[in-house]
Amino acid sequence: MIAPAPGASPTTFALAPSVQYHPNSQAAALDGSSRVTACPDLAGRAALSGINYSGATVGPVQMVDGLGRKFWRFRGADAAIIGNALTNLSARAVGVFMVARVHLHKNTANFFSPRYSAYTSDATNTTYSGGSTLRQVVTGSSAPWLYGAGIGAFNDATNGYKAIPGAQMQVMGVASRTTANGGQRLYINADCVVVAQSGVTSTACTGGMIGGVPAASNAITLGSNQSNLAGDFFDLYEFALWNASLTNAQADAIAAAMVANYAIPTIDSQLVLEGDSITNAIPTALATDPTSSGNMAMILTEPGALQVPASCRVILRGISGAQISDLVTRRDATNPMSAALIPGGAAKNILAVQIGRNNVSESNGKQNSTQYYASLVALYNTASTGYVQRGWKVVHVANIAGPATAVTTNILPGEDTIQKRLEAIRVLVADTVNHVPNPTFLNDCLAGSGQAYDGALTVLHLYDVTVGGSTVFKTATDATNTGAGYYDNDQTHLRLAGQQLMVSGGDTPQYGYASII
Repeated sequence: MIAPAPGASPTTFALAPSVQYHPNSQAAALDGSSRVTACPDLAGRAALSGINYSGATVGPVQMVDGLGRKFWRFRGADAAIIGNALTNLSARAVGVFMVARVHLHKNTANFFSPRYSAYTSDATNTTYSGGSTLRQVVTGSSAPWLYGAGIGAFNDATNGYKAIPGAQMQVMGVASRTTANGGQRLYINADCVVVAQSGVTSTACTGGMIGGVPAASNAITLGSNQSNLAGDFFDLYEFALWNASLTNAQADAIAAAMVANYAIPTIDSQLVLEGDSITNAIPTALATDPTSSGNMAMILTEPGALQVPASCRVILRGISGAQISDLVTRRDATNPMSAALIPGGAAKNILAVQIGRNNVSESNGKQNSTQYYASLVALYNTASTGYVQRGWKVVHVANIAGPATAVTTNILPGEDTIQKRLEAIRVLVADTVNHVPNPTFLNDCLAGSGQAYDGALTVLHLYDVTVGGSTVFKTATDATNTGAGYYDNDQTHLRLAGQQLMVSGGDTPQYGYASII
């Protein structure tokens, strides 16, 4: 007899929740597109209903993962409403815990918010406006910190690095209390971060919203997630709320119960994927399927097909249009991802960077290979702030092929197209025959043999991935071969099969992202 997958049944808590939803064990009402329209509350209090930014009464999509478990995929336009039988909800006396995978880590994502701060009827009420009780927040170019209302995990100088959501399966939670009762405790799995009390003082809220914030008196129009988050943004496996001021022991026990039920290991390492829209996996003309659920972070951490250890936090930081200068801005921002290191040294903190397509194009950076190389070296090696100086192991991912589009600025001999510039850059960073880093590149980044950061920089030779013995990402001809199903017709972005191939490496797994860990 095959044992059920972890989390196949709802978590049992010593302290019963006020509301609880568990997609796998429940029979949610669905429309013809598997969109959730309603679901009962396991606690028997407040049923859930779906809603969309268009005003339609449909919510997240119900799906099944590789282990056979049902979950709800919340996309940028989807939310679920917790019914008005949930009453007297206090912003400083509530616990919210969920098991989820977060798709994107470049924007703010709202996980739970009260619905009304005052409610008499659907016609007479006051929409809650205090911000999400539990959310992921990116401020400027910061890391995607877990927040309790307006207070971020980075305020805990000792343990804040633990509270950054990833694409892997995890418990996320907040126990919101007054200062007198200990302030807020933020959770990723069983790890706890202690921050100040919420600045929101609402004490008699009614109803709630998963995956959004209310923005109209009857919560028909939702908040700004749709514009902040393009495409899907989290997969929900379980949600539970306690309408109470939890003690430390109670909150710790809730997190521990969920961790045990889903067999989630302690996070002990991380892989951060940096880059531009190729890393971000934006949908374009043909590439309509690699929305955020098809990005490399989600592929690497897919339940039932894990390509990294379950104990590895995987963060996707690719942003459309990014150039090296944008990565420098993010690297040196306030409360940045670059400073959120997990203990254990560079081996536990791996940063994979594929950047350059926008640097070399005529419509963006106009950089030739020499100019690009100087910028790249400074990104990795700058006193105090460089990636290697900060303590990361950097994997420079040599760019996939681009188009044979002409360039006319800063021309070097033999570099009159985008693709020729990318090929020249490959030679500067790698020995493309023996598939090792170019020693000059290592030395320029102080990562050569015997130098200060020896071993902290390597190269992933993504351009030499093959399928059936043929290259896919190497030449301009490869980029034009949309019939193979990997590239979009813009000869730059990838469809879902292309994203999957960048991860697996095809016939050459040593050149795919999955080989990094």
